[in-house]
Amino acid sequence: MQIPVTLQAGLWGWLAASSLLIGAAVGFLVKLPQKVVASIMAYGSGVLVAALCFGQIPEAERIGGLWPTMAGLLAGGAIFVLASQYIDRLEQHHRSKSGSGMVALMIAVGAFLDGIPESLGLGLGLLDGGEVSLLMLVAIFLANLPEGLASAAGLREEKRSGALVFGLWGVIALLSGLAAMAGPGLFAELPPHWLAFALGFSAGAVLCMLVDTLIPEAFESTHAWTGLITLAGFMTAFALDHIV
Repeated sequence: MQIPVTLQAGLWGWLAASSLLIGAAVGFLVKLPQKVVASIMAYGSGVLVAALCFGQIPEAERIGGLWPTMAGLLAGGAIFVLASQYIDRLEQHHRSKSGSGMVALMIAVGAFLDGIPESLGLGLGLLDGGEVSLLMLVAIFLANLPEGLASAAGLREEKRSGALVFGLWGVIALLSGLAAMAGPGLFAELPPHWLAFALGFSAGAVLCMLVDTLIPEAFESTHAWTGLITLAGFMTAFALDHIV
């Protein structure tokens, strides 16, 4: 029995997002050194950059051409940056007024903001008879680990309950799978140039997320080693692209 493409996308999306829960469990139950968390962030960033460069962006250009892909990259990056700035302002506002009362909600919104383009790109790869990108799957899985880990550790320091932490990240993982389903579910009948735009949009948003969030956070702890650790992740994905 053939599994519908939309459901396939959701299953792959949930698999990739499962690392959010794994990271949250480690962060809540085990106190890891910050340098370890930062190293995972840098490594995952390198893998994700390679996955976009060797997989998603060339695939978008192949499907719909250069200019729709370029337009999608620009739109995705711009919207991510604007949304991220808005969320940062909300978080600063609520921190100044009520301490940490809104921190959990802001973490959830920020994680979902990252997860939408990642999961959307994963699901879009199944369109037109395609297969899920192993590179993107591994990259998203690795990039999600430190996000869930660092956030859960922070919530533990704020004396939040385990039910809140795992409920929060469980919902985010569920929504990430739904975002992956939205790829083939909403874009299956669109012309090729719109598919290229959608893939480019996803890639542009993820690239801006890496530069704005993961890599700077990693650099705060790993400093000069950040480049080499990120390069190791990039090389891993480069090798994987040639092996599989």
